Amino acid sequence: MNINILYLPAELILPIAVIMVGVSMWKNPPKIGEQFGFRTKRSQKSEAAWTYAQIAYGKVSTAVFIPIEILTLAAGVTAIVMNLGDLPAFITFMAVEAAQVAAIIIITFAVDLRLKKHFDEDGNLR
Repeated sequence: MNINILYLPAELILPIAVIMVGVSMWKNPPKIGEQFGFRTKRSQKSEAAWTYAQIAYGKVSTAVFIPIEILTLAAGVTAIVMNLGDLPAFITFMAVEAAQVAAIIIITFAVDLRLKKHFDEDGNLR
C-alpha cells in the first residue's frame, strides 16, 4: 500500500482548520473575554484592539493558508504519484507539517506587529 495515501488527509487537516477559523474570526469576530480568539497581551488591551486583532488574524490566516492548502495538496498528490517509500514519505509529511506550524507562528507575530503599529500600549487607536 502507498503510505502517502494515509499522510495526505493528515496534512490537509491543519490548513482546513486554520482557514475555517480564520473566516469565522474575520466574518464574525468573537467578543473580548470569550474563550476563543486571538489572545495576546496586546490584543486584550481594549475592545477596539481585540476586534481589530480578530479581523486581522482572520484575514491574514485565510490569505496565507489558502495557498498553503493548495501547495500541501500538490505535495501530497505528487508523493502519491511518485510512490515515495516510507522514509521519504515521512520526511515529506514532517516538512509539510513544520511549514504549516511555522506559518501559524509567523502569522501570530505579524498580527501582533500590526496591533503595535495601530494601537498604543494602553490599547488606544493611534
